[in-house]
Amino acid sequence: MSKTIVKFLKTHGRYVKGDVGGFDPETIAAWPKGVCKPYDPDETLEISSVQIDTSEAQKLIDDARAELEQKAAALDSQRAELDAREEAVAAREQAQAEPAATEENPKGASNDAAKTSAGTPPKQGAKA
Repeated sequence: MSKTIVKFLKTHGRYVKGDVGGFDPETIAAWPKGVCKPYDPDETLEISSVQIDTSEAQKLIDDARAELEQKAAALDSQRAELDAREEAVAAREQAQAEPAATEENPKGASNDAAKTSAGTPPKQGAKA
C-alpha cells in the first residue's frame, strides 16, 4: 500500500501547521476535514514586503537613553559627594588621632601613665 504525502494546515497530534508527512489513505480519512491537504512540491510561497515604521521605537530608545544619562549624572554627583564626605571623615579621624596641646600638657604629649594605670579600686566593706 502506498503512502500519501500531505501538508498540515493546522495542528494535529504531534504535527503542526506546515509539517509534511506521508500516511496511509485510511489514516488520513480518519482525521477531521481541514487538517491537511495533499502536498504539492511545486507550490510557491507568496512573499510580500512589509514596511515597518520604527519612529516610535526609536523615540522610546532615545527617551530611555536620555533617562539613563540623567541617572548616570545623578550617580556621578552622589559619588563625588560621598568621596568628599569620606575625605572629611578621614581628616577628622586624623585630627583625633594626633594628641592635642592642652594647659596640662602644653606640648601635646600623650599622658600614657594616666591611661595605663587607673589606680586602685575603692575599699569595700562595712563603714565604721
